[in-house]
Amino acid sequence: MKRRKFIDNILISSLGLSSLGLSKSFYNSPNFPYKFSLAQFSLYPLMMSKKDFNPYDFAKISYDLGFEGLEYLAIMYKGGFFDSDSKFGLKEAKKMAQESKMRSDDLGLKNLLIMVDGEGNLANKDKNFNSNSVSNHKKWIDCASEMGCHSIRVNLDSDGTLDDWTNNSIESLNKLCEYAKPLNVNVIVENHTTYTANGISYAANADYIINVLDKVEFNNTGTLPDFGNWCESFKSRRGRRSREEIESLIKGESVDEQNKTNSSYYNSCEKYNDMYDGINKLLPYAKGLSAKITGFDENGDDLDIDYPKMLDVVRKSNYNGYIGIEQQSFIDNPGLDPIEAIKMAKKLIYKSWSSISWNC
Repeated sequence: MKRRKFIDNILISSLGLSSLGLSKSFYNSPNFPYKFSLAQFSLYPLMMSKKDFNPYDFAKISYDLGFEGLEYLAIMYKGGFFDSDSKFGLKEAKKMAQESKMRSDDLGLKNLLIMVDGEGNLANKDKNFNSNSVSNHKKWIDCASEMGCHSIRVNLDSDGTLDDWTNNSIESLNKLCEYAKPLNVNVIVENHTTYTANGISYAANADYIINVLDKVEFNNTGTLPDFGNWCESFKSRRGRRSREEIESLIKGESVDEQNKTNSSYYNSCEKYNDMYDGINKLLPYAKGLSAKITGFDENGDDLDIDYPKMLDVVRKSNYNGYIGIEQQSFIDNPGLDPIEAIKMAKKLIYKSWSSISWNC
């Protein structure tokens, strides 16, 4: 199927939800017990495709889309993944905090957390390297405190063995939590696919994460469970996508003639851990929740995640925080507008919640 026709069918399917009795009023229904937040990574395609992109528009975009909470992506304020400013320090982070808080306050939105990337691995074999990474992360703790965020999210990346990863994750988290404790900020861990020297992503294993958190000496840690990040090892050790690959996907120049049954991420994975079991294990530690959208099929459903099944896992837990939408559909739906994808993600969640509510 041609890309344009595929995208058109997705949009038609999304618009057709109203024919199932899911009217606009339903999408604001009190029957859904969670508040929505938006992960700023959802706007990544805009950052890569628009020269006039301003990360400080995040609050206004989120407000216009009906979100109540904000989950910031730190690296967007440093120039992005490919043009990160190495001189960005505490002074610049404080300026970002002040501007962001002013804009969120003006719109009555809640600043929830900052996702921190690109500040160095926290669980490498080299302890001096880890210490430098800890220092790099501290400015974002200060930033989160000034903005009123409850947490920063960190990734536990490593170049070592499981023992190296475990021991150095605990050490780095203890240092960060000790610094963050007086500032009333949590340091939380996301299950995440990393690109380690041995090709194994320990942070994509819920049991490994829990083993680390249970050994941290401070109570201001926890998790940010992500519905979709469960690949522990890939079939090949390719690196991250290049700037050129990303830009091609966003522009819709990468055309897939076939109907997709799973995402590119899933299909490239060698060991994919059980996502429903993993979320269930991490939820007792959760201080946030990322509803990942890996991509849409023709019915507007996620390519990998059975959303009714996943939301039922959440429903049966004691979690009562925000659900943060984090869509990365540009990879498997090239050319799909990210704003439309965010709207579709919200509709998918409401539709899925409705189906499990009617079956309860």
